Amino acid sequence: MKLFLCEKPSQAKDIGKVLGVLGGRDNGFFRKGNTAVTWCFGHMLANAMPAAYGEIYADFGNTDALPLLPDKWLMEVSDSAAKQFKVIRTLLAEADEVVIATDADREGEVIGREILEYCGYRGKVSRFWTSGLDAASVKKALGKIMPGGKTETLYQAGLARSRADWLVGMNLSRAYTAAYAEGRGKAHTLSVGRIQTPTLALVVRRDAAIDTFKPYPYYTLRAVFQVASGSFEALWQIPDALKNQDGLCTDQQAVDKLAATLPDSSGRIAAAKTERKHSPPPLPYSLSALQKAAGNRFGLSPDKVLDIAQALYEKHKITSYPRSPCRYLPKSQQAEVPAVFAAMLSLDPSLGNVLKQADPARASRVWNDGQVNKHSHHAIIPTTQAGIDLSKLSKAERDIYLMIRNRYIAQFYPDCEYDSSTIEVECCGHRFRTVGRQPVKPGWKSLLGEEAENEVAGGDEEGDSAALPPVDENEAVRCRSADAAHKKTVPPPRFTEPSLLDEMQTLSDFLKTVDNAQIKKVLRATEGLGTEATRANILKRLYEMGYLEKKGRKVSATDKGKRLISLIPEALADPVTTAKWELALGGIESGKLGLAEFMHHQSAWISRLVAQAKADLADKKKAAPTGMPATDRKKQP
Repeated sequence: MKLFLCEKPSQAKDIGKVLGVLGGRDNGFFRKGNTAVTWCFGHMLANAMPAAYGEIYADFGNTDALPLLPDKWLMEVSDSAAKQFKVIRTLLAEADEVVIATDADREGEVIGREILEYCGYRGKVSRFWTSGLDAASVKKALGKIMPGGKTETLYQAGLARSRADWLVGMNLSRAYTAAYAEGRGKAHTLSVGRIQTPTLALVVRRDAAIDTFKPYPYYTLRAVFQVASGSFEALWQIPDALKNQDGLCTDQQAVDKLAATLPDSSGRIAAAKTERKHSPPPLPYSLSALQKAAGNRFGLSPDKVLDIAQALYEKHKITSYPRSPCRYLPKSQQAEVPAVFAAMLSLDPSLGNVLKQADPARASRVWNDGQVNKHSHHAIIPTTQAGIDLSKLSKAERDIYLMIRNRYIAQFYPDCEYDSSTIEVECCGHRFRTVGRQPVKPGWKSLLGEEAENEVAGGDEEGDSAALPPVDENEAVRCRSADAAHKKTVPPPRFTEPSLLDEMQTLSDFLKTVDNAQIKKVLRATEGLGTEATRANILKRLYEMGYLEKKGRKVSATDKGKRLISLIPEALADPVTTAKWELALGGIESGKLGLAEFMHHQSAWISRLVAQAKADLADKKKAAPTGMPATDRKKQP
């Protein structure tokens, strides 16, 4: 029997439909003749807890046997997946070929292969590989099934990631709790993780930057200039000689003197340019993009947005797979556009006029197989599912659905067109600059309005919407007035959940603190902290552990969170460490680095950190009064 092993039921249904094996679910699989399709529920196996390696590890507070560095790794079937796992195991016993048809990425590889390994399957292994699950994509992938060995190194990299994460969490959480906790019990547990700890450190650093910020005064100047065709306001361009390290002018005397000199002075147009620009529709959402946009617009938390998107996908079946990092679509799905339009119209008959303005055949940048192939899923979009009553969705579900739906429709609207103007003035030996924008054709903005202004590819530099008067280079100008503004620098803003998600993904703020070009290169070569599927849960866990708190929409570190970051080695809190891990995992994927070598380095590193924590614990016990628990003795005078 040839068995297709999928990652999730919906995937099995899409593949089974093309294979012609559907006939209703039959106890956890589809089968016709000598072909069967079954499915996992994501990761059905997990690394066993420390107690599985011996009774000595059952006590969280017992650090005597640490570090725990397994020679043989033990796995456990999750309770919630036990029934389906039994189905898969039974099918594997019958199979002479298994086609791994999980997601086309590292984690998908692990989900499939760890089951084969656990069940002792030794037959032929093949690999089905596609990022799209529309019929055309599935048919294409079925015609190009690969030998299983082609993707074996992805499995090795996934194992390395999973095992290294386990070593950090299980060893260091225990060691640091024993050495540094201020009390006993769950409330005092110090939880350490490869992603959660550097994420916490991002917030701690931002909070520290705010708390230690010292404002200073600086000065700007705006002037109004008159030309033959009208007037306009322009911003003074600070000469290099007057700029400080932040690019600001702190010389009040110089600014006030210029402001007094400018009125009624003559000058000239030093440069003038107007060009027609085209702004393409903002791309459909990835999960992170959806979480950030919904957080900014509705104040929804990342995990709430994920739950809603999951419900729209699994329960209502009106949007596609939500945990996608991709914002593009495979070209093969262009053929489905009319069916998607029809489904959206059946859900909302008032959409007729909106869809009439859309061109289903439009050659949008969203159709990009190259981008889709970098990921295991395409962008989040509406499906061809019809007949759902939108009024039965919750308000939050409807809000998120409309965001996804409208962003998809926008792909079939024309570009937004506008005239972008820039004018530079030379007056009294100084330069002044202004930009303006005049709408020509609204295009997709007639659908989305200004909601996606900041997500337009390339961004719109022109912040001013007012049109500028027509001018010619070297045309004479006269300054009508000048106004010097006295300002003070402000600290960076507190994180919000959307901005923290963005920083986890891009590390843009952290990169500003890095001087080493090689380290910057390492950071830019990875995808930040966490993945689309894990970032929301990381933040949720940091709240649950009492490391982060939210006041209104502002996110800050608690005293407990700040204390943890102050106690642990810098490498554990440094995104550079995580980035280097990811590069090493990439080396395993490419075959340049072996799993054993990677784990040897990780084990040695963990051993050093545990040894230091145990030494600190021993010192603390020596310094504590006799007869009192070490964690309480520090409170004694």
